[in-house]
Amino acid sequence: MKCKYCQKNFEDNDNPVLDYFYHVDINHYDSLSGDEKIMHDIRKKMIKSKIDYDVHKKTTGDSDLIFNAQNSDI
Repeated sequence: MKCKYCQKNFEDNDNPVLDYFYHVDINHYDSLSGDEKIMHDIRKKMIKSKIDYDVHKKTTGDSDLIFNAQNSDI
């Protein structure tokens, strides 16, 4: 994969798409157009949400069902 702004080549490792995303975020964010910045920010929020979810899932266990005694009617 090659950066379209600086022609840097990204190695085929576990996740070259994320490497490219972070490279653009750090080095070329100001070069993005208005629409590209909006999409980049949305992707950034989605990635952060996924990372937060994975961390939360590891700390609370594998179950997606979390029971909270404060919110129960009983």
